[in-house]
Amino acid sequence: MDIKLNREEITSEEKIYEGAPEQSVELDYVLPDYCPEIFRILKCTAAPSVLSCGVSGDRLTCELSVCIRVLYCGSESGAVQCITQKLSYTKTADLGSTPSEPRVSITPKVDYMNCRAVNPRRLDIRGAVSLNISVTDRKSTEIICDAFGGGLQLKKVPVTYPAGQLYAAKRLTVNEEFDLGLSKPPIMNVLRSDAAVASVDKKIIANKLIAKGELYINMLYSCRKDDADSAEAMQFTLPFSQIVDMEGIDERYSCSVRAEVITCDMEPRSDGDGNLKSADCTVTVLITCSAYRTANAELAIDRYSTAYKTDGIAADVKIETPSRPITGSTVAKGSLTYGDGGIDRIYDVWCAVGGVNARPDPENEQIVISGSARYTVMARSSEGTPILLEKEEPFTAAVPMEGVTENSVPEVTLTPVSCSYNLSSDSSVEAKAELRITGELRDFTRLTVLTDITVDEGSPIDRGGDYALRLYFTNEGEDLWEIAKRYGTSVTAIMEENDIDEDFSTGGMLLIPIV
Repeated sequence: MDIKLNREEITSEEKIYEGAPEQSVELDYVLPDYCPEIFRILKCTAAPSVLSCGVSGDRLTCELSVCIRVLYCGSESGAVQCITQKLSYTKTADLGSTPSEPRVSITPKVDYMNCRAVNPRRLDIRGAVSLNISVTDRKSTEIICDAFGGGLQLKKVPVTYPAGQLYAAKRLTVNEEFDLGLSKPPIMNVLRSDAAVASVDKKIIANKLIAKGELYINMLYSCRKDDADSAEAMQFTLPFSQIVDMEGIDERYSCSVRAEVITCDMEPRSDGDGNLKSADCTVTVLITCSAYRTANAELAIDRYSTAYKTDGIAADVKIETPSRPITGSTVAKGSLTYGDGGIDRIYDVWCAVGGVNARPDPENEQIVISGSARYTVMARSSEGTPILLEKEEPFTAAVPMEGVTENSVPEVTLTPVSCSYNLSSDSSVEAKAELRITGELRDFTRLTVLTDITVDEGSPIDRGGDYALRLYFTNEGEDLWEIAKRYGTSVTAIMEENDIDEDFSTGGMLLIPIV
């Protein structure tokens, strides 16, 4: 018997690995001779970043860098001193299988960091960072969408799916020298430097995607001002652009581009008079590009034959719908109090976001985001000594999103783009941070579909008698497909015999023709 099966190839992303390996961080540091002795430690921070990662066989390898920065007050001066050290590590993870098209997502996180002064010239630093790793692979399944011959009948459902998907990631290094200007004092020590993506845009040209954007660069440095030790905060903007090769991309594809700051280094530069009046800024940015085009298909989820017994192989597949961008902003607020006196001057206020969680809220058609914001204030007390205040406070935000379901998977990133403050009293600071929300919303459904059908010509259908027509009294809500399958006829034959359409509601008499 000549039976023809038409198939459609459906691909989806399946998670093959998820883990959070930990890396201990230990540093025994002796101050160089040119650094003043330690009188009081203000803050110790660790900034982990993944410099590179790759998959070989069933093993993931990544290079991790941890930048440790210690701020302290010297014994002979009120100026804030800074010690910066970078530590490098290599981490591996066994994926358990060899992916064909791996897509890796790694988010480093500081678990804890402790610092103590063993003596005025020696620091003992102990801590740990973890890497939240997720690896997915493309899985393809050939699903029956049509069948001919042998009296085969198929029950099909229409789906829209990503027919073509492209993915690329590229690292970009942006370098610029910033001049402080005539009104700013020279740099003594860079106390803080970070960058945030202010905006990102895209354009498709001839199998390439051009990503353009702008970075906000923040710097805090110690200096001498009005014959006193002080600190200055500055913000710069830095444009970036990158061409990303994506073979086959054209206007049929919908694209999304994400830019993430990996590292930000600020190196003071001297002018002709020996004054540090400029800073060389180097920022590493990871640009991630995803593109897809959609197609429509009808996939078989059940089968039978009007003539012979059949058998089939079914598989559970994930049908992805095109991802949608998540964009928005929110404002987080915090209150910090200095309990040992008054605040004379605030040098800088900044914010870091952690513990971000996003969940769908179908009832209110929105994405609910929660997390914590850690506010840091560097200031000078009324006694003239540098102080550093910190406080962590929770926040929640909501982004409107139509069509969100319980199966929706939001992936969001919150970036502090600005942080302002108000000195509400002599010892209290009200901080306000603007957080930019970016990400993607992924939706999917799971279907049990047919991947193969066999017809047994040696086992004809037993109709229980020789007749061409039967009467059948349906129950309310019965499915025409199930009725046709039970009597070995076709849905089309029943509809034609009874002059009904697809909107017919069961709950009455039907004439069942035997084909």
